[in-house]
Amino acid sequence: MPALPDDPATAPQQSPEFLAGLLASQKGDRTAAFAAFARAAARFPAHGPIHGNLGTLAGQLGHGALAARCFRRGLAVDPGHAELWSNFGSQLRRTHRDVEAVAALKRALCLAPRHANALCNLGAILFEAGHSARAEACFRQALALAPHLAEAAKNLGFALLRRGELRAGFGWYEQRHAVAPLPPPALDTPVPRWQGGSLDGLSLLAVAEQGEGDTIQFVRYAKLVERGGGALTLLCSPALKRLMTRAEGVRRVALEGERVAGVDAWVPLLSLPHLLGTDRGSVPGGIPYLHPAPEDAAAWRARLSGAAGLKVGLVWAGNPAFDGDHRRSPRFAAVAPLLDLPGVHMVCLQVGDGRRDLVGRGLAGNATDLGAEIHDFADTAAIMAGLDLVITSCTAPAHLAGALGRPVWIMLPFAADWRWMEGRTDSPWYPTARLFRQPAPGDWTSVVAALSAELQAVVAGRRPLDGLV
Repeated sequence: MPALPDDPATAPQQSPEFLAGLLASQKGDRTAAFAAFARAAARFPAHGPIHGNLGTLAGQLGHGALAARCFRRGLAVDPGHAELWSNFGSQLRRTHRDVEAVAALKRALCLAPRHANALCNLGAILFEAGHSARAEACFRQALALAPHLAEAAKNLGFALLRRGELRAGFGWYEQRHAVAPLPPPALDTPVPRWQGGSLDGLSLLAVAEQGEGDTIQFVRYAKLVERGGGALTLLCSPALKRLMTRAEGVRRVALEGERVAGVDAWVPLLSLPHLLGTDRGSVPGGIPYLHPAPEDAAAWRARLSGAAGLKVGLVWAGNPAFDGDHRRSPRFAAVAPLLDLPGVHMVCLQVGDGRRDLVGRGLAGNATDLGAEIHDFADTAAIMAGLDLVITSCTAPAHLAGALGRPVWIMLPFAADWRWMEGRTDSPWYPTARLFRQPAPGDWTSVVAALSAELQAVVAGRRPLDGLV
């Protein structure tokens, strides 16, 4: 006789529905897993963890409201389940409901003070809020309880990097591959992953693994490989290929997905700072290390030759797929006052999603919108070569302007990305950069006001434009 829905002899975790959900999850089929766990929840409505599994899957599938309802159902029937509270906190964090997320995680830690995942998740929220020291304490406590918790190790790396402890930070950051393994590149002949050591005579393939801004920032290590006697091939995105063929120290450029031949080893690009022993005193300099094609730069310079005043490039938004983009991107409405400044000609360099901010807006005569004509980063680099200054949010053009040695003023959120460190108005990565930080979370008005005052001082001759090449 089949077990009835409330048959105590049937363990929910051993039911066919639950096991089918686990199997589908292991295969990466989240839709099938959700359907199986939904059947399990219908059969065992008083089993909280099943509802928690549904909540996690709904969140991963992008259904935030459904995820919250699933977690709340689970907690209604099992309010003393620490793992449920911890996972609910993670989901709330993903949907940027940080106050509720902190409350859920603290509830988990009240129920289970040694819950390493809850500590790690709490640390992540504290880090994103700018409380680096408290976040670091959470990550270290989580690692003391669970030494192999890679997420806590990676996050500890971020906390140390933000504090400027580069050697230790990059070391911990290596644990990112335990969180999300980086598959080896397509190679004609399998070669090992480089773990450090002599570069002399080594043909090394560096694989771009993060956003395009990261690739621009860390391709500077190609020069160190070259100085060590090695030759570096870079695997990067199509948008970067033309630019990277002119990067100092890069011997060859291949596109993501292409099969590469003739290399002795491969390495994730962002592992080079760790493997080459970077600390605060040994950040590779040599700015600029990226260069536009001279003929392209000349053409764009001629295009803008009729613009009067200080020529300033402007970018106000990054890739919305980046989890923290809502914090780092001021959007056009926030920066629009910059277009009203006398003596300044704004050149809009915005591409991608941020261009929708311009729909229905007319630009004044002292502004030129070039975003629709930009096809890749080589185009942007060539335009920047003819500008006096670039003002940008924390996104790839900030790194591009810095790598080109152009003066760049970067608008930063209150809790900025690790690479800008804490409390600085300058950057060891980019000597021509100035950092304009929010004084409080979400306060772009103060940032734009500070930028306006500085621009007016430059136009009036009261202040030099630092770093002008």
